[in-house]
Amino acid sequence: MNTQDFQFFLRVADLGSISQAAKEANIAVSVASQRVQRLENQLSLKLFYRTTRKLSLTEEAKILIKQGRPLLDSFQTLTENLKLQDQKLSGSINITASATFGTQILVQVIAEFLKHHPELLINLDLNDQNVDLITQGMDIAIRIGKLQDSSLIAKPLSINKRLLCAAPEYLAKFGIPKRLEDLQRHRCIVQRHQQGITNTWNFLDHAKSNQRLNIHVNGYFISNSGEGIRQASLAGLGISNHSLWHVKNDLDSGKLVHVLPNFMVEPTAIYTVIPDKKLISDKVKVFIEYLQDYFKEF
Repeated sequence: MNTQDFQFFLRVADLGSISQAAKEANIAVSVASQRVQRLENQLSLKLFYRTTRKLSLTEEAKILIKQGRPLLDSFQTLTENLKLQDQKLSGSINITASATFGTQILVQVIAEFLKHHPELLINLDLNDQNVDLITQGMDIAIRIGKLQDSSLIAKPLSINKRLLCAAPEYLAKFGIPKRLEDLQRHRCIVQRHQQGITNTWNFLDHAKSNQRLNIHVNGYFISNSGEGIRQASLAGLGISNHSLWHVKNDLDSGKLVHVLPNFMVEPTAIYTVIPDKKLISDKVKVFIEYLQDYFKEF
């Protein structure tokens, strides 16, 4: 099937007129009619009922539009992405991400990406506090957690699983919490963000249709650095709330222990954030596509 003929058919259907679609496409009405006829012949379907005054869709045409339009959109997106991948990308991409996620995860992803696009220059700003993309000249941000309302364009990459953990040394000294309420008497390690201190931890109760449970904890050590929180936990200063990717190696090695494993910490998400969808460059599009593929299995 000729996708251009199909796209033209969709426009005729939207406008309800072959002549208007022909005028918009700057072609003769006779040529427009031939394109519709050619599509009908290829599909062996009648698409329009035609009279001198009215053009109406057949039932088959309505089904074709409903199910075929999304397929055409997906095909066009696919071909555009393939064209972008074949391009030799050059210039620079300015990226900002949290210091912890950047050093532990993102640098390796960027290294693999640059193997395919060696003429690109990546400028990576690592900062646990969100920077202003526009004033700092950033093309893209990778952000984790609840996003602030803004005019920026955000798209989720992956669910960000979280859990509580502590060093065996701490648990041996202060005991192992059995209930969520026990956290209120424990020494906890909390993070300070631009919006304030995160001293309320959120959980999901599977027994009650994932009802949200909020527990206020007492922060005995506070840091604005995710890695600082991890190091404090490793040093036995208290119980901390972490992204799984951040402490997985520590859990596997036994340096940290999963606390309250029967309670699910409310997950967050990992997002790509761009200043303006209309102004996004081809190289940033390609990089975002690469991130989306990578984080499918994250």
